[in-house]
Amino acid sequence: MAHLEYNRRDSQAAGLGLGGGGDADNSALMRRTTAALATPPPPPAVQRQSMVVEPRFQDEEVTSCQEVTTKGSPASNHGKPNQLVRFCLRLGYNALLYPYEMAKVLIQLGHEPLPARPFHLPLLHRRPRLFLPGVHQYVQHIRRLDGHGGMYRGLTARLAASTVDYLLGDLLLALLHFKPYKRGAKEEPSLKEFGWNLARNSLRLATAVALSQPFYVVMVRQVAQFVGRERVYEGLCGSLMTLVKQEGWAGLFAGMMPRLLGEMCVLGVTSLLSHLCLRLIPMSRQQQQYNAVIIQMLASLVAYPLEVTAACMAGTGAPLAACEPPSMPLYNHWADCLSDLYARGGHNRGAILFWRTVPRIQLVKRHQDGHPVRLGQ
Repeated sequence: MAHLEYNRRDSQAAGLGLGGGGDADNSALMRRTTAALATPPPPPAVQRQSMVVEPRFQDEEVTSCQEVTTKGSPASNHGKPNQLVRFCLRLGYNALLYPYEMAKVLIQLGHEPLPARPFHLPLLHRRPRLFLPGVHQYVQHIRRLDGHGGMYRGLTARLAASTVDYLLGDLLLALLHFKPYKRGAKEEPSLKEFGWNLARNSLRLATAVALSQPFYVVMVRQVAQFVGRERVYEGLCGSLMTLVKQEGWAGLFAGMMPRLLGEMCVLGVTSLLSHLCLRLIPMSRQQQQYNAVIIQMLASLVAYPLEVTAACMAGTGAPLAACEPPSMPLYNHWADCLSDLYARGGHNRGAILFWRTVPRIQLVKRHQDGHPVRLGQ
């Protein structure tokens, strides 16, 4: 609007007469017009110079406006938040919801302190089914026994794992100079781009899992101390030293293989299906992001038994009541653990936190053994 107002004032001063209505006083305008007619016209060079002045001013102002809209740092900063800010928000989010993650780890280890209750829906269930309390009631049970501080066992190790993942996850990629694939402006998604990005993401994921596994083991064992009220693993550094003394350096990476396989399966399935949807289904960038999130959630459900296996293998062999018989068998290999979980019907423990049912295979075994149907410790 400023340059439009500037041009309007200049045109009136030059006597072009853009304004003026029926009641307007045009005497001054007539005098300027008469004076302009009386004076001789300027030379052609001066006319060309005067004709160049106004468009040059407009071009400069339009260019400055374009620079503000396209190169302006405030707009770009608001569009893409700082990575450090996003990481800090993620840490706060993990700390806020950590009691539910602690309850999920206990469920994965097979600890069910609350009894199951029968529930029947005539339209959906032919017979009454046993439902375990939801994760919120589980968290309330932890708070009643240990207070608010007890709901944050292992939080330091959990945040340390996230910090190591953020700081050192790209270490191997930087050493190998493995840069992302750059697609041309008119180039369509290709198999070469899919393979390149999948290999790069797999290498990054393997590095992050390997570096954060010791902190994951510490977190699982500190959470498992809730069952038997032990105090074997105290503090982050003290727990790492205790692990090395008990099981050697290999104890720091207990359960890493099933955890890595589960993460790789989720990454591979998500990347493949997202690439196929990108090539076969026309979608906007926002729709592609939502599609990738949905595919990742479904892939996580498929690979969830490996996550349960990783939690059990991270705690097996520890001098804790939750990680020793009769609470948990002693496994020599993660494949044995996975097979045993499928045989017991516990391979999906904690997959659904708010609508948990007792597996039918456990009901059949308890009925054959002559135990009552009511569960709980």
